Amino acid sequence: MDSDDEVLVILAAYVAAKENEDLSNIKGQSKRRRPNCWVNPYLQLRKEKGRFQNDNMVQNPTMFYQNFNMNESEFNNLFSLVEPHLVPKRNSRPDAIPLRAKLAIALEYFATGDLQCHVGSTYRISKQHMGRTIDLVSDAISTALHGEFPKWNSENMLKWATDFMEHWHFPNCIGAIDGKHVAIRAPPNSGNAFHNSKGFHSIMLMAVCDASYRFTYIDVGAYGSETEMTAFSHCSLGKAILSGNVAFPEDSMLQGVRTPYYIVADEAFQLHKRIMKPYGARKLSKSERIFNYRLSRARRCIEKAFGILSKRWMAVQDTLRCGPDRAQNVTVACCYLHNYLMRVSPREYGARVESPLMQSPADPAAESFRGRVQDFPKHVRNTIRDYVNSAVGSVPGQNESAGVLH
Repeated sequence: MDSDDEVLVILAAYVAAKENEDLSNIKGQSKRRRPNCWVNPYLQLRKEKGRFQNDNMVQNPTMFYQNFNMNESEFNNLFSLVEPHLVPKRNSRPDAIPLRAKLAIALEYFATGDLQCHVGSTYRISKQHMGRTIDLVSDAISTALHGEFPKWNSENMLKWATDFMEHWHFPNCIGAIDGKHVAIRAPPNSGNAFHNSKGFHSIMLMAVCDASYRFTYIDVGAYGSETEMTAFSHCSLGKAILSGNVAFPEDSMLQGVRTPYYIVADEAFQLHKRIMKPYGARKLSKSERIFNYRLSRARRCIEKAFGILSKRWMAVQDTLRCGPDRAQNVTVACCYLHNYLMRVSPREYGARVESPLMQSPADPAAESFRGRVQDFPKHVRNTIRDYVNSAVGSVPGQNESAGVLH
């Protein structure tokens, strides 16, 4: 064999060795990409022993309602609405969690406020799947039930005002507003941003409701350390109201005085021509005390709405052991469910989604007011005070309830 042949043999041997080495590397990488995942044997028995497949709660309506806050018919109707938003984009695995079970898992978590791991274990799903299921169903509910929140237009606001007058005898009121702290687990490195004045970490639910305890607006996610007025001024509704960009109905005449429409609030909010709050002086006149009593009756609607929400969906009553983002999604979903059930089953259930805001016209009541612009909200409040103390606007027993002696 001459030298040229020897060189060719050496090159061929080198190429063959290199190809074998590359092939081994590829096989090794393939093995690393497809590890044999260990699955907890307890979870592998989901189909045979999981709660949804085996606990036939349909045969026990009381237990069904306790777990989901709705009867079977309402559950099925809700599922038909959210199902299109739960369908995976890709073909799911044979052992995937059924869509109906995903809805049941999330509803039970919302209703009981139990630990995610406890709810997940009864359905035999992992902690990771439990978190993803909560996020998926929360988003699906918020999307599917978007129509449960009415638009803030003149037609709806006039209806709300009529209902407040009929049920609570408070004129020109279109809603009651308040903030609720939803307790959460403190996020890492968050400092005092979520630590509220009550001593725990929270995000804020800012909400307006109508006379029937249905939410007409919600904003979720403000830091717990913020005041209610700060959170309100930063949300879309607050910005629109404070800048005069909400299309309130035309002012109505109240005992010959042009009076605007407004929402009622507590002392934490700023007095505004569209926000009525109680008189805050220490020494109140008889008429002012009666006004405060009458306003508090109307404002109690939002407290009642929060009470129903917290009683039915314990997740927003207890501490949500999750980060702010998931806590926000869960809270929003519970508010949508609240409105849905207040509509379809108000007696049984009732024992950031943001409504479109329309540009408002000029304010004729403010234009007709002769005085400093900053005094106009006080003028509006005094007008309502005079009305509720008049023969036309008073209600039986208001003096006694307000602690006013004749």
